[in-house]
Amino acid sequence: MIAILEQALKARLIAQRDAKGIPFHIDTYSGQLDDELLGVLAQKAPSIYVTFSGMSKARQMRNGAHSFEATFVLIVAGKSTNDEHARGGGRGGKIIGAFELIDFSFFATCDLDHELLDRKFEPQRVTNLFNAKVGREYLAVYGLALTCKLTVTADWDIAELDDFETIHHTAAIGGEGSPVMETDLPQTEEEEA
Repeated sequence: MIAILEQALKARLIAQRDAKGIPFHIDTYSGQLDDELLGVLAQKAPSIYVTFSGMSKARQMRNGAHSFEATFVLIVAGKSTNDEHARGGGRGGKIIGAFELIDFSFFATCDLDHELLDRKFEPQRVTNLFNAKVGREYLAVYGLALTCKLTVTADWDIAELDDFETIHHTAAIGGEGSPVMETDLPQTEEEEA
């Protein structure tokens, strides 16, 4: 469910970017803001990364379902040899700054709805994540938090997750030319006597 919503946000951003003909990078990111990401952002900026931030329980429903408030963050990054341009753009529109990416992200995702949601995506806050020189250029990175509401029910089909039913094992014994053994081992629960 979370992956589907993350991909829906990414798809909306890509569609809006392509419709406006604005050249910048869009992708998903699953980690923390660290030196590795800062290096990637410095190379690929201007860019927007979609990431899942977490969920908090809103309430439990009578039918055993649980309602959650989920938060996704759009990490936007702009760069320039000038600190002001990295944040606010500049040079007659030739540089896309982080502020322009925040505006773009806000309007592209505001009120985005999906069939899995009980409440549409809503922008909540913008946070300054990083604003300093990386190598020869300034990098401005902000996070735009979007929240939505969703319901998780216990009726999802566990049978679709085949790795819970069987373990597939392949092994080779010995060296080169040894036979390969393949087997599907059904998992059964043993009852204690």
